[in-house]
Amino acid sequence: MTYDPNSDQEYFPEEQNQDPQGIPQQEEPAAFEEQPTADPHPEEEFTGVYADNNAAEEPDSGYRGKFSAKASYDSMEEQSANPPDEPPVYGADTDPQLPEAAEQDYPAPPYPKDEPPYPNQEDGYPLEPQQPMYQEEAPQEPYTPDFDVPPAPQEPVRPRVRAIKKGRPRRKKGEGLFGIPNLLVTGVWVALTLLISLTLGRLVWVCAAEILAFGREDKTVTITVYETDTIDDITKKLARAELIHYPGLFKLYAQFAVDEGEIRPGTWDLNTKYDYHALVKMMSPSSTRSVVKVMIPEGYTCRQIFALLEENKVCTVQDITSYAANGELNDYWFLEGVTRGDKYCLEGFLFPDTYEFYQNDTPKNVLTKMLNNFEKHFDESMQGKIQTLNAHLSDLMRRDGKGQDYINSHLFAVRDVVNVASMIEKETSSAQEGYTIASVIYNRLFCWQGNPAYLNIDATIVYALDGKTDLTAEDLRVDSPYNTYTHTGLTPGPISNPGLSSLTAALEPADTNYYYYVLDPTVGSHIFATTQAEHDANRAKVGG
Repeated sequence: MTYDPNSDQEYFPEEQNQDPQGIPQQEEPAAFEEQPTADPHPEEEFTGVYADNNAAEEPDSGYRGKFSAKASYDSMEEQSANPPDEPPVYGADTDPQLPEAAEQDYPAPPYPKDEPPYPNQEDGYPLEPQQPMYQEEAPQEPYTPDFDVPPAPQEPVRPRVRAIKKGRPRRKKGEGLFGIPNLLVTGVWVALTLLISLTLGRLVWVCAAEILAFGREDKTVTITVYETDTIDDITKKLARAELIHYPGLFKLYAQFAVDEGEIRPGTWDLNTKYDYHALVKMMSPSSTRSVVKVMIPEGYTCRQIFALLEENKVCTVQDITSYAANGELNDYWFLEGVTRGDKYCLEGFLFPDTYEFYQNDTPKNVLTKMLNNFEKHFDESMQGKIQTLNAHLSDLMRRDGKGQDYINSHLFAVRDVVNVASMIEKETSSAQEGYTIASVIYNRLFCWQGNPAYLNIDATIVYALDGKTDLTAEDLRVDSPYNTYTHTGLTPGPISNPGLSSLTAALEPADTNYYYYVLDPTVGSHIFATTQAEHDANRAKVGG
C-alpha cells in the first residue's frame, strides 16, 4: 500500500510489517519509492527556508524508517510554530529538486504560472483529465537495505492451553442417561409419564367423587353438634356416621370454604348423598329452619325438659345445661337470690307450657322464652299474694309460740313459694287437692306443736335420686339435702317446674289442721289426717 506524504498519519513500516507473534517481516518498498541516487549538485549550496548551512551534511543512507520520518515531521511542526521572518523564494536559480525527506514530509510549494507543472495547460489549469498524482503500481522487487537491521525483540510464544470444561462428560452418540441407549431411556420416560398421569388422574377423580358424593347410597343419619365442638370433632362425627370417607380432605375443604361459626350447634338430620357443600349448608343457619311444637308438662324437672328439647332437635342437652349454668340471661326479678353455676339452678322457673321453637335454636333463645313466660304468669297480682301468704304464716308461727324475730327471719320470698309449689306439683293428683297439700306443708313447717319440721315427702327423694320412682327403705335414708326424711325445713331449691295451679295453691293454702296424708290408689286421691294414729289407720286402709 502507498504512503501519502500529505496525510497526518505517521508511517511506521516496522510496526506494519510485524507478525502478530512479534517476528519482523521483510519490508516491501512502496511503488513510488526510488533507489537513492547521487546528488547532481553536490557542491552547490541549497538556499531557502529548509537549508541549514551550519549543519554538517549527513550521508543519505537510503533507509527511511520511522525515526527519520518522525524527526522530519517534528521539525516541520516546530517551523510551523515559529515561521521565518521572510517567506521562501522560489526561482530559476533555486534547485527545484528538494531533499527527499522534505519532499515527502512537506506539501509542495505552488509553482509560478510561467512554468506550468502539467503539459497542455493554460493559465495553470489542465485541459485534459489527469491521472491521480499517486496511484498504486505493480509490486517491485523487495528492497534490501545496505546495512543490517537489528531484529526486533521477540516475545516468547506461549502455548495455547484449552480451558477444561466443567460438567458432565460428553456422552457418546446413541447413549442416554448413565450410558443407557436412548431408545430405552425414552421408553422409561414415557412409562414414568404415563404412571404419574394415571396416578394424578385417579387422585383427582377420588377427591372429586368424595367432595361431590358420587355413587353414595341414600341413607339419613342424625348427628349432634355441641357448642364446644371444634372442626376436628365435627369431622370425626361425620366420619363415624359415614357421611365422609376422607376426614383430612373435609378439613382441608372446611379451611378454605367454611367460615368461622357457619356450622351451628344442634341436632341435624343429614343424608349420605349430601356433598361437602350440602353438609355444611344443612348444619348452618342458612338452611331451612323448621319450627317444632314442644309441650312441656307441669312438674317436669330441668333434666326432663332438656332431654325433651334435644329429642325435638331444638338444642342439645350439653349446650343448654352449660348455658343455664353460666350463660348470660336477662335481669329477671324472680331470679334474685338464685346462685348460678349449677346446671339445674333455674329449676322451678322454666314455666311449663306449649312452645314453638326453631330446630337447632340457641340455648339462650330457648331459656329466654320460658323465663319470659314465667314472668308473664307470675304477674303483679300474684306478687301481691306473697304478702297475704306471709301474714298467714306469721299467724301460724305465733300460734306455735314463735317470737317476732323468728317470724321475720322465716317470711317467704318468691323462690320459697316456687319451692313449695314444686312439691305440691309432684304430690297432688288434682288441682283442687293442691290447696290442702299446701296447708299440710305449712302446718308442718311452722305449727306442728313443737315437733321437728320434717316434711317426709317422697318426691324430694325421687329428685335426689335423679328420677328414681321405685323407692326402698334404704333410699329414704339417702344422704342428700333434698332428703326431707333426714333434713328439716324446705329443700335447697325447687324439685320441679310447677304450673300455674300449683303456684296459686302455694300462695293461697287452705286453713286446716292436717299434718298427714296418704294416697289412695283406688281413687287416685289422698286421705288426710291430723294425728299419727289416724294416719296409720289410713295407711292400713289403703294398704300403704
